[in-house]
Amino acid sequence: MEDLLKELARTNLSGAPFLFAYGITWIICGVVWVKSRASVAAIATLFQGMVALPVALFIMYLMGAFANRPDTGELDSLVIIIAMSQLLSLPLLIVMFRKQHYSLIPYVFSTVGAVHFVMYTWLYQTISYIVMPVIIVTAISVIYFLHSDKKGLSASGASKVCLVTGITLLLNAVYLSFTHLN
Repeated sequence: MEDLLKELARTNLSGAPFLFAYGITWIICGVVWVKSRASVAAIATLFQGMVALPVALFIMYLMGAFANRPDTGELDSLVIIIAMSQLLSLPLLIVMFRKQHYSLIPYVFSTVGAVHFVMYTWLYQTISYIVMPVIIVTAISVIYFLHSDKKGLSASGASKVCLVTGITLLLNAVYLSFTHLN
């Protein structure tokens, strides 16, 4: 099993293409929060994955990850469950949008994403998938503390949540890419 997980991590660069694509879309959302209405920025944040996922899959295709992927057999179901787990937050996020709690959407979505990443520690056998979520959740908690009041999180705070999330994802993508160059 350990050899299979190492081969999967090598073939997929431990998920770096996904972190790269999602990191970029989170950063774009951070800019959108500053440049547009909160409702537009909330929609962009909610659906940024619809851009990031195909980009990540295309990068994986270009790397040959699909052609060279080891047969993971029964692990495939677990990998799909891990990958799809964060979708369970969508009903809450949609209700938040409907209730016009726009600026909370990045905070909740980023937190759910951070929890989702912890499971990849086992899959890719790297501590960086624990360190990254701890950094994200700690940073966005500080942002929430500094940029919220009784009315909620400010648009500036929502922007910072997106930016911190995106930058942290990108930094982990770079780290994981370099670890696979050796």
